[in-house]
Amino acid sequence: MIRSSRTLCLALTLFVLIALTGTQRAQAQPIAAVSQVHSFGGWYLVEVKDTNGIIMGFWSIPRIGVEVGNIRRLWIEAVGDDWEVWAFEPIAIAVKMDTLVTNGACDDSMDALIYQELIAWDTAVDLDIDGGVEGQVIKGFIEGDPLTEAAGTLEDPDPMIDLLADIGYPVAPGMSDLMVDGTAGSSVGMNQATKEALDCMVHGVECVECICSRAGGNVESTPWVVESEWVDFNTRLKCTYTRTETHTYWRSGIDPDNCLDCTAGTPEDPLINIVDRVVTTYWYDETECPPEP
Repeated sequence: MIRSSRTLCLALTLFVLIALTGTQRAQAQPIAAVSQVHSFGGWYLVEVKDTNGIIMGFWSIPRIGVEVGNIRRLWIEAVGDDWEVWAFEPIAIAVKMDTLVTNGACDDSMDALIYQELIAWDTAVDLDIDGGVEGQVIKGFIEGDPLTEAAGTLEDPDPMIDLLADIGYPVAPGMSDLMVDGTAGSSVGMNQATKEALDCMVHGVECVECICSRAGGNVESTPWVVESEWVDFNTRLKCTYTRTETHTYWRSGIDPDNCLDCTAGTPEDPLINIVDRVVTTYWYDETECPPEP
């Protein structure tokens, strides 16, 4: 569960994924899906719902390697019957989460979002470096980028996007090429096929595109165990929290990497990931660690 930031000097919060195992277990009763993550293009799209169960948008994390200077996180927001896309840096994740909670995001969505970010932070590099890439994304490029129209005229924009990504240009490899394809001269934010794919994910119907959707049940967690330590010549209090989380899930649809069936697990017999989660926070004005992060 995520809360809004407290009004104090919170210097740093780190999420570290220690262990991740995939197994399967029998269930007496089917598990109800409370969150979904869609593998689409080269990205994970984490469904974010409000407290009324309405989809606010998709928090998007690369499944493929990205460089500093590339678009490394996307917020794809539902606006009426359309979509707006915004780029931001991984270093701004905590602020973006707070904004979503303030705007009404539900706890289950935040749990799913944190879980996916844990995995990303465990495997990616340079996420603490600010590449300065932010702003609205139009046709796969930051608004106003002069290369947008040129990419939109190409029959296959993938090679151009890949080349730009390799040199640290502000594109989202695996997503920019989908959004810009065939959009030259049009007054849209993305091409129709990509919009229809997003609409398909929202409505939960079988998608024509290669999209693998992962549904998850409630997260079962052990209580937080906290350890405290004074650091920096006893000027900061370091609080380290640990707990074990059990994540249940099942998959259906088509793998976007090979367009083969990705079905695995069911609500009655789900797959599980057991995660040892560690959260470290540093405080300037606390004399003892709060009971939970």
